[in-house]
This record gives sequence, C-alpha cells and structure tokens, in this order.
Amino acid sequence: MKLLLSKALDLLFLVLLSFSTIYSQQINIPVNPDNYIPQIPKHTDTPPYSFTRTDFTITLRDGVLIDAVKFIPVGTVPSGGWPTVILVHGYGNDKSILVPSCQSQASNGYYAMTFSMRGQGNSGGLSNLMSRTEAQDLIEIVNWVKGDASHGSNPNRIYITGGSQGGIIPFMAACIGQTSSGSLNVKTIISSLAAPNFASNWIENGSIKMTFLWTISYTSANARYTPQVNSMRSWLYANNKEKWDSLAYWTPVNRDYMNLVSTCTTPVIVDGSWQDKFFNGSGILEATSHLQSPFRMYLGAVNGHGGDPSPAEDQWHGGFIYSWISYWVLGIQNGVLNSPKYEYASTTYPTTNSYWSFIHGSSATWPPQNTTDLKLYFNNGNKLLTAPNPVPGEKATLVNAVSGGLTMLQAVNYGFTGSTFNSKFTKNTLNFDSNPLAADYKLMDVPKINLEYSSTAGPFTQYNFQIYEVKPGGEQKLVNRINYTDRNYAANSVKTILFKGQAHSHIFKAGNKIRITVTNLDTSPDDALFMETNPFVLPVLINSSNHIHLTVNSYINLPGKYMSPLSAENNTTSAVDYKLNQNYPNPFNPSTSISFNIAEAGFVTLKIYDVTGKEVKTLVNEMKTAGTHSVVFDAQSFASGVYFYKIEANDFSYIKKMILVK
Repeated sequence: MKLLLSKALDLLFLVLLSFSTIYSQQINIPVNPDNYIPQIPKHTDTPPYSFTRTDFTITLRDGVLIDAVKFIPVGTVPSGGWPTVILVHGYGNDKSILVPSCQSQASNGYYAMTFSMRGQGNSGGLSNLMSRTEAQDLIEIVNWVKGDASHGSNPNRIYITGGSQGGIIPFMAACIGQTSSGSLNVKTIISSLAAPNFASNWIENGSIKMTFLWTISYTSANARYTPQVNSMRSWLYANNKEKWDSLAYWTPVNRDYMNLVSTCTTPVIVDGSWQDKFFNGSGILEATSHLQSPFRMYLGAVNGHGGDPSPAEDQWHGGFIYSWISYWVLGIQNGVLNSPKYEYASTTYPTTNSYWSFIHGSSATWPPQNTTDLKLYFNNGNKLLTAPNPVPGEKATLVNAVSGGLTMLQAVNYGFTGSTFNSKFTKNTLNFDSNPLAADYKLMDVPKINLEYSSTAGPFTQYNFQIYEVKPGGEQKLVNRINYTDRNYAANSVKTILFKGQAHSHIFKAGNKIRITVTNLDTSPDDALFMETNPFVLPVLINSSNHIHLTVNSYINLPGKYMSPLSAENNTTSAVDYKLNQNYPNPFNPSTSISFNIAEAGFVTLKIYDVTGKEVKTLVNEMKTAGTHSVVFDAQSFASGVYFYKIEANDFSYIKKMILVK
C-alpha cells in the first residue's frame, strides 16, 4: 500500500512538473519515424470505380470528437454492401497519411475509411499513448461503420489494418473482450509492427529506447498527451532511481496486453521487422504462442520502423496479405489455412546499398525444428570461444567516462554528438571475436546473454552488446543488439543475470566471424539513416568502470543451426526427389512464389503458359544444383485468369495450375 501511495504522489507531483519549461523544449525527432502504410489487395478486376469522399466526425462515449473520412465506390452496391476496410495510422500521424490508401481501395471496390486517433490530428481529447482508452475508441468507431450500411458498408465483411499504433490498437481491441461499447467483431485484423508487450519493449531489460522518448515528445501539432504521459517524459529526463521506478511501473499499465492474447477470437496476421527500432520481434513471436484464433506470422523486411527494405520480400508480403484477405473477407477458398503459420526472411550478406539481402523461409512451428544454442564465452584476448576463459579472476573493463554534470536533457539536445557532448561523454567499446565459421550458421529466434558483472558506481550500470558479422577483410555490419541496464545496483557488488535481446533470423556466412561489441553508447553507422546520431537506448550518465567477469557465467547464446553451403543458399536441406510445389499464395495478386525440388544437378526450365497453351514467361532457364529452389512470378502486367507453370529438369517434367485475381 505504501508503494502504491508513493507512486500515486509521485505521479501527482510530476503531472505538475511535466509542464515546466525545462521539459517542454522540443527535441529533434526524425521526420515521420512511424510511417507504415498497409498493403491491401484489389477486390475486383473491373475498371477502377469512381468514389465519393465524406469527411465527418464521430462522437465518442466521453464526448470526444474523432475526425474521420470515408470513401465509397460509385456503382451498384453488392449484396450485403461493399467489403469494408478500416485503416489505422501510426503514432504522431493523422488520417491524412492514409487518405491515398483509402482512395486506392475505394477505386478497387472497397468501402474504405480512416480517422485520426484521439489527441492526434484534428481529433479531440488527449492521447493516452496507445492504451485501453484508444482500443475502446476503435470499438465505437467500428460500430459506427457497421451502422453506415445504408451508405454501402458491409457489417459482416470488415477488416482492420495498420502498423505500429495502427496495429497495436486493433489487436488490443480484439483481445480486451466486452466493454461498455461492446466488443470488436470483425472478419480479420492485419497487425503490423505491433508487439502486445510494446510498452514493456520500450523499457526492456531496464534500458530506455530512444524511440520511446521520441514518441512521448511530439509537439501539440502531432500529439496532445494526458498528464500521465507528460509525466513519463519528466521521469525519463530525471534519470534517477525513484523516477525510473515510476516509469517502469506505469508505462505498461493498461497498455501491454500479452496476458489477454489467448482470449482473442479474431483471425489475425501479425508481422514485423527483425530490425524494428521501436518494438522487439520477440513480442510478436510470443503472441503466436498464446493465440487460439487462426493466425499467420511474418517477420523479416517490413518497412516503417527502421528495418532494411527488400523489394523481393515486399512482393512476397503483398501476396501473403492478399491471400489472407481473399479468404477471410472475400470468401475465396484458397487453402491459406493449410499454409505454414510462420513465415520469415533471414538477413544475410551480400549487402546492396548498405542493406542486407533477405532469404525467405517458412516453418510450421516456432522455433523451427532442429534449433539449438551456439554458446560462445567471453574470453581474454578479446576472444569469443566455445569454451570458458581458462584464467580465474580475469575481467574486461569498459570505462563509462562522464563529466561536466552532463544531464540526459542536455545529451538529448546535443543529439549525442558534437564537441560539447564529446567533451563530457566518451564512447568506449570492447570487441570480442569468434573464430572464422567453418560453415554457415543460421541464427533463429532470440539471442540471450548470461553476464557476470560489477561496476564502480551505482545505482545504474549499463551493458550494450552489438552483434556484428565480420568479413575476413575486416568489413563489419550490424545484425542486432542486446541491451541491459541494472537499475538497482550497489557499487562494487558482483552480480549475474540472464537477459534476452532482439529476436532475429540471420545467416552468418562460412569464413566470417561473429563479433560482439560491448559499448557504453549504443550507436552504429549501420542504423544511422534511421537513428541519426542517437543511440538505440539512452545511456547511463554516471562516471564508472564497468567490468565483465570472464568466467563460465559470461557468454552469449545464439539459437539456430549450422547449415551446409547448399542449404544456406537455398534455405533448406537437399531434396531427395523431384517435385514441383503449388505456388503460394494461390490465388495471387500481383506476385506468387513457386518452389521446386531437384534430386540431381542439371539444366532446369520453369515456364508460364496461359489457358491457350501459349508460353508467356520464362522464370528459370539455367543450371541448378540439387536441392530446393524458389522463384517469384511477378504478374503485374498480366490479366486475371488461369495460368499453368511447367518444370523440366533432367528426365522430370510436371505441370501445375494457378489463378491470378486482380
């Protein structure tokens, strides 16, 4: 009771403090860091519909006015109404960012609407930072759309799509069950870049992400916050243990909903990026372990939160979404529920324009079968080895050099760079390298660090671990990271902790090394395009020497498996027979993936034919090694209809049918 009373008084005090000018200074937030735009399939192959636009407001249960817009096709309304889509924007944006998507869908035969969240855009009220409040708002908005059937909406064929806030709120609304406004009852949800434990993600392992500070620091032109959210910003800048305790306690309250995911009855796609700078992909993976409703998952290259782009994955992802919507909203029996639940794309060399390549994979389970841990111990001589350091009592020391009374507010305003910042804070690093890999190693799932540590100062001490792949010539590129900040540390005490990092799938190439860089400022040139000069997590501004004890208790676990060179290239083990697989998705628009197995190396052709038997496209016409291969058929320039694809390899020949629906 005393703890709750203390936190309540702390909240009241900081509600007032948060309006102080010391915290009202606008920080440099990158332009539109939360910019996910959903991909939506066409509903019909008819010429584009003209449509009407209507801007309107919806009055919520507490009198707040929501600024909304709807686009309705002009034409004969189908029985039951137009299939209906509600698009939900990311944080700090408003309905205008999704107007082009709504217009596109109206021209394709959808009743399409979007709106500005409370406290954002021209909507009234105050933003409570993606909470149960906004989830109940969405339920009321869906009810309004259902009540608009006289203007063409279809109450029985509604789906909702969005990313970040736009993915969090629909999924949350589907999980919270019955409210005073009813419950969410729609055909399906596409929830992108949205972990159900998103609020805890922002302060994961005691480390505060820079993107959290950005999200609670918009000017009133982008977001107008409740007093509690304003207090969070004050607690963050205060940078002391008491205020950290308040931040850690209040941030997840009425925001995280992982404990409710098992109650969701709505079919859902959950997808995201391994390199998401806001939310850890592990939250999406954990959600799938709780879901009881039909679902499919994709983790790989999803744009919007700082991950690397991939045109090939974008094409595949569009078909992935299309097949799901086709089944649940358009009623097309395409066998999507028989497809693998888990789709993912692994980052790997080579890079193009400083971005990783991606290799697609799928699995019926997560983690995929035959996954084990690669345990690498921190050793003396900056080595990362499969055996513990043999010399007792050794430590590796990282100096956290902070001086001149540097505050977090000052560091943020300096952008963590420049002569003044550098005179008060010195970035230091320790590198630990593995031996060159004898074979490709495929990291899959969530890496973990077990750490025995001590520091000369408290009550905070921080360890940031960056995972790199290093080529023989020394070129390195960031894979992902693991961050830990002890917020209850007594100086010079020795502690041991196990903590998790950012989920990832990455293929380390044979001959390259795995490098773990330990640093007191988690910046990297590889994510500067998104983070600019800012760190992934805010540093600890306490002058100290931080030690890693090089014992059996200090190691990294990288879950995954070793692969043969062949399996690394083709993302599967060698085939034992010839086989042409059914394309996926099917029906498709505009692209689909075709995979095939060949038992022996040889010359392979894979060609597309129309219903008249005319050859219209050659996809493969070259030598192929034994194993499983995959190719994407982009039918953007082709008309809707039935097509056939034929493989010829050595003495093997086979034909399958597929359907293009635009």
